Amino acid sequence: MIRVAVADDHPHAQAGIRRLLTRMPEVGSIVAAPSTDAEIDVVLLALYGDDRRPALAAIEGWTPRARVLVTAAHGDPSDVVAALQAGASGYLPRNTAPDEFRQAVLQAAAGGFALGQGLAEVLRGQLASATSTLCLRPALSPRETETLRLISKGCTHPEAAKAMNIEELSVDQLVVRIQVKLGFGNPRDLRRVTEDLGLQRL
Repeated sequence: MIRVAVADDHPHAQAGIRRLLTRMPEVGSIVAAPSTDAEIDVVLLALYGDDRRPALAAIEGWTPRARVLVTAAHGDPSDVVAALQAGASGYLPRNTAPDEFRQAVLQAAAGGFALGQGLAEVLRGQLASATSTLCLRPALSPRETETLRLISKGCTHPEAAKAMNIEELSVDQLVVRIQVKLGFGNPRDLRRVTEDLGLQRL
C-alpha cells in the first residue's frame, strides 16, 4: 500500500487532493506534511505556499527518501523546470483529471515520472528553442540513464518503451526530464551526451 503525505497550505486544494487519494484503493495512509513518518512513499507538495515563494527547498528536503509530486494552479514552464531540477518526480496542475492524478501517484510510487497533460510538449518546445549548454544537474536515475542510452542508439520512443516494458508516454516524459536535468534542448545532442557520460559502453 502507498503511504502519501499532503503538503498544501490551501484548505480547498488539500481537501480536493485528499478526496482523490481516498478513492484510490492502492493508498494505505494519508498524512499531513511535514510528517515524522519516515516511511512516506509519495508527497503531494504545493509549489506555492502562503509566502508565494516556490517550495524548492522542500522538494530537496523530501528527496530521495520520498517521491515528490508538485501541484500548482498552473503549469508555467519555468516553474516546472525549477521543480524538476530540484528533484521532483512530476508536476500536476490542480485541474488534473482524476484518472490522470491516480496514474501519476502510481507512477511516482513505482519510481517513475509524471507530467500533467500537455506539459511534456510545452517543455520540449521551450527546451528546443533554448541555447543548448551541457550542464550536469542532479544525477540521472537508473531509468533515465537507460532511456538516454536506448534513445541515443537510435531507438524510437515506442521501441525504447518496449525494451523497458513501460508505456510510450512514460518514455516521452523521461526524455523531457533528461533534457531538463542535463540542460539541453536539441534531441540530436543525445549521442554527444552519452559519449560524454560514457553510457555507450553500457
